Amino acid sequence: MRLRLSFVLLLFAFSSALPAISQTPSQAPSAATATALTSAPGDGRVAEWMYGEHIPAVPGLPFFAKAELETVNQLQNGTLITHKTYNLIARDGQGRTHNEARNWIDLTTGAEPRLTRIELYDPATRLRTNLYPLTKIARQWPLGTPGPIPAPSPQSPPAKPETTRENIGSESIEGLPVRGVRVSQTYPAGALGNDRPLTVVTEYWYLEALRLNLLTKRSDPRYGEQTVRVTELVRQEPDAAMFAIPDEYKLLRETVQQSQTAGNPSDSSASLPPGVARAGVNGVTSPRCAYCPNPSYSEEARVAKLQGSVILRVVVSATGQVENAVVLRGPGHGLDQKALEAVQSWRFTPAVGPDGKPVACMVNIEMTFRIG
Repeated sequence: MRLRLSFVLLLFAFSSALPAISQTPSQAPSAATATALTSAPGDGRVAEWMYGEHIPAVPGLPFFAKAELETVNQLQNGTLITHKTYNLIARDGQGRTHNEARNWIDLTTGAEPRLTRIELYDPATRLRTNLYPLTKIARQWPLGTPGPIPAPSPQSPPAKPETTRENIGSESIEGLPVRGVRVSQTYPAGALGNDRPLTVVTEYWYLEALRLNLLTKRSDPRYGEQTVRVTELVRQEPDAAMFAIPDEYKLLRETVQQSQTAGNPSDSSASLPPGVARAGVNGVTSPRCAYCPNPSYSEEARVAKLQGSVILRVVVSATGQVENAVVLRGPGHGLDQKALEAVQSWRFTPAVGPDGKPVACMVNIEMTFRIG
């Protein structure tokens, strides 16, 4: 009997070995819009990574394509470390969007990367839906409320970089005309612990006809070269099944109370303890997992072949230690206690307040127990 365990933050997710993706409702498109986030590539390093492909929910511009992601780091001895993967992306005539997340490709075997998450958005209902193929669970929440697994917010640097933008002309990608914008962000000496100015350069090649960046290239001396490239683009109506919840998935509808309250998930009147902030509110970032071993399976649940999720409320201190961990919901049979015991040993990079200093922060954590 093989045990599979996974855990996610309900408010801000910790992502291991997969690039993040982004979908938003229709807005004024820009070829100079992208965001960085912290994630963990396949070798366990912490690296800064761009969102995958941004898909505005624009009706009347259907397409389906592949988004290829690549990051290349060069070590001081000249060794290159490369990670690659791809996501399938689509938008139908109604403006509904489909985006994916996969593990990095194992370059030694070339095996297909595992699909870990599918993100759907429907502008008509203003509902976001995350599908998790491993657990066959679909989580759904309305736009404007914090979803169960959005990408983590980057920590703001102590000093803002000096930013310049320049048009770099027109090119043809996939046989389509695109226009380029180069954005340079220069951090002054000392802003990031650097002894001299540090410049990050990002190029966006934008297709006006689909309101989509067909190519994004980011060069950062700290993290190497990163590329998001749209390939195999077909400007036709995609299969409607790409925007539907499969029958075998269990639908869980999230609410503001379920994903934000500090006490009982249905108790919207619960308040934060004194001196504790909430991730994503008033400029507070999310704590990041630094050492988070999986919990063990309880013997009672193993014999009963019980699977399920445990949701905990946790305060992560300004030193990154777990305090005041409480089980909000769980399947019982010893799994609640196992999750509680495990989270007590976790260590985090603490959340940071708007002043750049570490702060105690409350988050909800979901641990999923699965026998496979």
